[in-house]
Amino acid sequence: MSKKLYTKFSTDVDLSDADHIIIGSGMGGLTAAVWLAKAGKKVIVLERHYVPGGFTHCFKRKHGFKWDVGVHYVGNVGKKGALRKLFDFLTNHQLDWESMGEVYDVAHIDGSQYEFKSGVENFKKQLKVYFPNESDAIDRYLKIIAKSNKRASAFFFEKSFKPFLSNSIGRIIRRRFRKYSEPTTWEVLSALTQNKRLLSVLCAQCGNYGLTPKKSSFAAHALVVGHFLDGGYYPKGGSEQIGLKTIETLNSLGGKVYINAEVQEIVTENNRVSGIRIQDTTYSCKSVISNAGVSTTFNKLLNESDQRTCGYQPNEMNPSTGHLCLYVGLDRSDEELKLPKHNIWCFSHDDFDSSFEKMEIGNVSDEFAYISFPSAKDPEWQKINPGTATIQAISAGNFEWFAQYEQQPWMKRSEEYMNKKEQFKNAMIGKLTSLFPQIKDHIQVTEVSTPLSTKHFTNHQQGEIYGLEHSPKRFELPFLRPETQIKGLRLVGQDITIVGVAGAMMSGMLGAITILKFKTFKCFRQMKK
Repeated sequence: MSKKLYTKFSTDVDLSDADHIIIGSGMGGLTAAVWLAKAGKKVIVLERHYVPGGFTHCFKRKHGFKWDVGVHYVGNVGKKGALRKLFDFLTNHQLDWESMGEVYDVAHIDGSQYEFKSGVENFKKQLKVYFPNESDAIDRYLKIIAKSNKRASAFFFEKSFKPFLSNSIGRIIRRRFRKYSEPTTWEVLSALTQNKRLLSVLCAQCGNYGLTPKKSSFAAHALVVGHFLDGGYYPKGGSEQIGLKTIETLNSLGGKVYINAEVQEIVTENNRVSGIRIQDTTYSCKSVISNAGVSTTFNKLLNESDQRTCGYQPNEMNPSTGHLCLYVGLDRSDEELKLPKHNIWCFSHDDFDSSFEKMEIGNVSDEFAYISFPSAKDPEWQKINPGTATIQAISAGNFEWFAQYEQQPWMKRSEEYMNKKEQFKNAMIGKLTSLFPQIKDHIQVTEVSTPLSTKHFTNHQQGEIYGLEHSPKRFELPFLRPETQIKGLRLVGQDITIVGVAGAMMSGMLGAITILKFKTFKCFRQMKK
């Protein structure tokens, strides 16, 4: 299948007939590609990795074990979910979803457990069981989540406006959104309740946007929480099916995807795109859509003059968090080991900001751990890999902990670096076996990734997984829009909108809208059907 879907890049590849060249095969780039291709445009996608799909792809190891690298669950894709329509449009209805069940997340905080149940009413009722004296605060919390997300929808759609509309109607939309984007998550929630445990439960999914309550924008928090209120879902066959099924659609429309195609430079002349450079060869083109991340695009692919033209200032925004991940393969099935479908969020105490500030590589798993069970979520797993199971256990990982090993070759780094990975592995296995002692004698394969692993495959310079951090400042930056001040250059990806596959897809759609303009309605009609 993979040979038919994408091809290894070589210097004799002809890019001259492409209407648009897209850098990066994550869901922002692939979404833009399919929208443009369905409107009759010729599209080529270039991917620096040897596997396409960005953070939707999976990696495999011996004994058939496979793990996702970024998409652990998706919301709003039930039969009536708005995001389901977009996925069906992108994949020609070839992507199937499996519900994670009534409970999709469980927060473990200082020994106590709190279930997140599917459906707004179920979510609300369960919270009130845990906090019967906080009924009014819980009701107001869900109302403000809904209000923030309604304003966010308008805020993101405004990013596709031309300057005239952006400077008129857009000003009003942005001003109305600031009520929710400017305050931190902590500021909004502490105005609703002073119950520290309720506050921590409401913030337990903060790892999904990578920033603690006192630093994150409430608007980012609201979008992520709202995304999952109707429950969590997982793609049948694994998260890689999201990208692969989208590429199948693109191929059927004449679009092409090339791997091992690292773009070295976006070439410009007189504030206009004139080409791209790959493997020291320049290819002429008039339209480039970068899905490489805002920081990488401006700092690595454009010169300083282009940065100034676009209003970009280096170091104006911090990158999001890096992470450490332990991948575990087990020689028994999820059913035999009684492993759940739901995710687990573990915290040592209520003060998440304090936990993240004092983290060191030796204690990260004690302070915070996110645990996912990809094989339990995927009904196809046992058909292909009977009698086995997989787990992923993630914690925060500061790039500084590993920066001294950055120049060492991948897979051949020093013993000291390997010892740090081993330290994290042992600590996280201790966490896993304390929660699930039945797995202790069934661990067959383990592997650890660090922020250096992320940097190697994504070219994100600090090994960040969520692009720019989701602080209030993020929503004020004027250059975080699909269209740039360089004619023919557009930006897509989660930096333009919000974290996650849903945010990336939204950005790709917005990027396509700025190109297709009124022709976009043809795509909307197709999606509605």
